[in-house]
Amino acid sequence: MEHPKPPEDTSKLGRFIQTYSGFLSSFVIGVAGLVATSIWQYRQSLTAAEQARSEQTIARTKAENDWRIARAEILSKNLTVLSSQDGATADQRFGVLLSLTRGNIIDPELAVSYALELGKYNADYMRAVLASTGQKNYMQLAHAFKLTCLQRFGVERAAEICNDDKLSDRSAAIAQLIEDEMTAADALGVVGQGPVVVLKEEREVQSHPGLFAWLFEPYLQDLYERRQWKEIGQFEASSTGARLVAALVLATARTGELVSNTEAALLEKFHADRRHWLVGYLSERTCDPDCRGKLVDAMLSSYGEAQGDYDESFKKLMHQPRAEAGAALGRMHTRMLWCQVDTNDLWELRDRVLVPGLIEALAKPDGEGSTIEDLVALVALSPDPPASNPKAQAAWKSMMEALAKADSRYQRAFAARRASAKRERTNPPPMIKKVNFCNAAQIAASVRGLE
Repeated sequence: MEHPKPPEDTSKLGRFIQTYSGFLSSFVIGVAGLVATSIWQYRQSLTAAEQARSEQTIARTKAENDWRIARAEILSKNLTVLSSQDGATADQRFGVLLSLTRGNIIDPELAVSYALELGKYNADYMRAVLASTGQKNYMQLAHAFKLTCLQRFGVERAAEICNDDKLSDRSAAIAQLIEDEMTAADALGVVGQGPVVVLKEEREVQSHPGLFAWLFEPYLQDLYERRQWKEIGQFEASSTGARLVAALVLATARTGELVSNTEAALLEKFHADRRHWLVGYLSERTCDPDCRGKLVDAMLSSYGEAQGDYDESFKKLMHQPRAEAGAALGRMHTRMLWCQVDTNDLWELRDRVLVPGLIEALAKPDGEGSTIEDLVALVALSPDPPASNPKAQAAWKSMMEALAKADSRYQRAFAARRASAKRERTNPPPMIKKVNFCNAAQIAASVRGLE
């Protein structure tokens, strides 16, 4: 039977649809089914992937929890050993602590605490444990670093204030660890990371300049001896606190070796740059009177080793207003009164800073009275130059003549301060006895005799 002939006005597409309508319906339904199937399969794959991720997360969480439980059990079993403070258990504590740190079983801060306690009995054991402890808190180490009397005052005495000397081996090991880790950071090209991060807080460095200077002294001294100028520059550029520490340490870093004229000129420029920076820093607003006092304290303890690099800083302070330099001059007065300055350093300070400074102040027609009085008090605490030093004797004589020509109150103040110092040193107040280095050996001997 023949199909009816479509009307002449129907388009070709229309005639095609009319002719093959059944086929087209089947095709559309098939395509729609295929698309729906593909969408379903895609969603199923997403669901499966999400389930796999969830299972992995659950498994990871379970493994971490199991490891935490295992760590807690291991730590609890060894806690009794670690908590011991008996020197006889040092070997046992070292083995346990080293295993725990290498296995990352113990918290880093807790490991450092136990290591520092172990360091009281064996500094080498402590250093080995700290070297294997990752993510250390370097500020925790810095606070555990204790200055000896020699580092703090430049002298050693049998005084109560020197009790921290018994921790000298532990402190030396901490400084060596700092040097090792700073050297490793330099080798990796890592700038501004590692132990140097403790110097980023300028106020913290200002509060303990001597401590941080001695903490980084082995590292900076080694760089200086090997002429590692690039590494020194990187250290100084890491922060203002680091620059301050470098200025204090490198002033005393001269090794005294024989060098050529060219190298000698380079070294002189190297020290002059840091000397001028330190003088400028002492005048900045960021370094308040308390900061200046603590810096003077640190510089006074290593004055002789600086070989004159601190002179300009001291002279600058001598002529600053009392409000700015009072704390620094007061600290110098205390140190000199109670003999907390090395004898040779005191002589050099007298001849190079105090006597010339007082002569200069007295020669100024508008010299500030309070500054002159402070200088008179400091000079009065220093001994007269010996006959074996005619140059120093001549300067002392000039100073005394200038005092006689100036206001009579200065001469009276000089005599009164000398008499008062002699009296106070002979019979110091009870609260001062533990910091009095004048006749400290005799005092300690008498105390032992009474005991």
